Parts: sequence; C-alpha cells; structure tokens
Amino acid sequence: MNFKTKLKDSSLNVDLSGTKLKDVLQYCKPKEQLVLVRKYALGDHKKTSLQQIWKEYGLTRERVRQIEAQGLSRFRRLIMRHDKYLKVIEDAKLLIKENEGIMLEDDLIAQLVKNNYGLKGNEIKLILVSDFDLYYLKRNRILKKSFYIEPLYESLLTQMAQFVLDYFKKKQNSEDLYEFVDRMKDAFSEKHPNIGYLSSPLFYKNFLSFIKGVVVFDGKVGLEEFDDVNPKTIKAKMVYVLRKLKKPLHYQEMTTKIMEMFPGDVVKVNTVHNELVKNGDIFVNMWLGLYGLREWWIKWWTVKDVLVRVMKEAKRPMNVREIIKEVSKEKIVSPNTVVLNLQRYPELFERKEKWVYEYIGD
Repeated sequence: MNFKTKLKDSSLNVDLSGTKLKDVLQYCKPKEQLVLVRKYALGDHKKTSLQQIWKEYGLTRERVRQIEAQGLSRFRRLIMRHDKYLKVIEDAKLLIKENEGIMLEDDLIAQLVKNNYGLKGNEIKLILVSDFDLYYLKRNRILKKSFYIEPLYESLLTQMAQFVLDYFKKKQNSEDLYEFVDRMKDAFSEKHPNIGYLSSPLFYKNFLSFIKGVVVFDGKVGLEEFDDVNPKTIKAKMVYVLRKLKKPLHYQEMTTKIMEMFPGDVVKVNTVHNELVKNGDIFVNMWLGLYGLREWWIKWWTVKDVLVRVMKEAKRPMNVREIIKEVSKEKIVSPNTVVLNLQRYPELFERKEKWVYEYIGD
C-alpha cells in the first residue's frame, strides 16, 4: 500500500479480522487503525516501528506520532464503554500498586495475560498504553520499558537511576543490597515526603532491576561489568564459587559446582583446570588438585600461622589427629607437615605427652 500524506482515510483498507479488538478499532479513523495495528502487531501483522511506518508511507516522523497519539486517545474514549477492557486497566493499576508503583512492561503484561481476558499480550499493551492514568516509560535512555502510576513521575525515576549509576561508576565495586537500599532511601525519601513509595525499602529493591546496566545478584548490587554480581567468564565464575563455598575445591568438583550455581552452562573439566593453572595470580593449587584463592593464602599465610590460630582458640591441649583435622579446614597440607611444624617451634607448641600439644606462645 502506498500511503502518502494526502491520501484520504476513506481510501485505506485496514484488515482487522484477526484481532478481537476489531469491534473497537473500526471506529477509529483508518490512518489511526493502520498505525495502531502495525505498531502493536494486531491480527496477522508483524510489529512495526514508527520509524518503519513513516519511511514506508512517506510521512514525517512527527506526523506518524501525531496519528498514533490521536488513535490512542480515540481508542481510550471508545473502550470506556466496555467493562472487559476497563477491567484490564483496573487490574493493571492494582498490580502496579502492589509492586510499589512501577512494573516492568513484560512482567506486568505476563501477569495480566494469566487473568484470561481472552486477549493477547500485544492487545493488553495497547489497552494499557492508551490509558490516561497509567504512564509508560518507553524511550528513557537509562530505564527499561515499564509502567508506573502517580505520584511517581519520569524525571524523578530518571534522577534516581542516574544516582545509582553515578555511585557505582565512582565506587567501582559492588555493595550489599540492603545497605545500598538504605543509602537510596536516605537520599530520596525525605526530599519527597508526599510520595509514599519512597519510604518503602521494597520500592528501592525492586527499582534497581529497572535500571539499564545495573545487576542485583546474590545479595549484592553493582554494574553489569562487575564480576561478583555478573560473573560471565569461567574465571569469574570459579572465583564466585570459591568465595561462596569458602573452602578449596578439587577442579573436578569445581566444574560441577559451576554448573549447579549457573544452570544452563556446559563447562568442561579440562577448561576449568586450564583456567586454574593459567591464572596462578588468582588461584593456588593447595594440594593434589585442590584449588583455593590466593587471597586466602595471604590470609592464612603459613602452616605455623594456622596452627597458632587453631590452638590458641582451643585454649587447651590437643592431640595431633584433632589438630590436623582443624588445620585442614583452612589449609590443605599433609599430616607430616603439620607434625613437623609442631616440632619445629617448641617455643610456641609444647608437647604435653605423646601426640598431644598445647599452644604456649602468649
């Protein structure tokens, strides 16, 4: 169809037979029907951007947006006569209120589809976008597409999102989720006492998922380039697994744990082993294929240091078998190494009887 600016509405033939909204849309002007049907992929039409529409029909970008706005306004006035469509809007408002005033577009529509209105997701979106009391975030550069309600407003949401991005770009490190939620609450709730949502920690926790480039993972929040909240490489995932479990792992077990903690990943044992060997500045072969983090090695330092800590905390004589068991929880060493260290430092470890030692350093 060649859609020129001067083409009369009466000359357009828009097929709406495949959509259940046809009884409503047929009362819109043909140009409005065409734009709404194609943009929202109604009937058998594929989703078409406004840019594609204005290029295809030789209209200006602004003219197509005007046609869409006029069509949505007319559509809204028409559906006010239909209880089914009003029910969709009221249910949407209720869901948004339950989610602290804002919901991602996909999440909201997915939940509404489950309500069995006899409408598809794209039809529900058209209904929501047309409403006067629901606000649609669609072209925001730092926030994902979402619906929100008053008293929230876009410039405030954008300001909050920019606060988060600026904070983590400066810090260059993730932060505990709930500590950061408190930080945001302190920054915004008192400035906007009339917006009740801003006094709720749950609002901020949910809001973080709306910001492009921000990730919440395992009780932390940070930018998507931070490995601890968005581990993408095998190396980053190995570091995450070791820190999470807080103990050394054999490289074969580490492979299994990566696939358990990151479902959908197919990881080969050889790949894990090669990464462990290649990244000796991060991982330490502690004993017979058991690997830990070098940051632990620095903390634990030597067998003697571990012995001092273990036996000092015990505050009593310990037999060698018990000492070896406790030391092995922190550092993988052979039993002979433990015994040799006990014998090497008599000023620290006094032999009380056969195979029994006590710390006497302090």
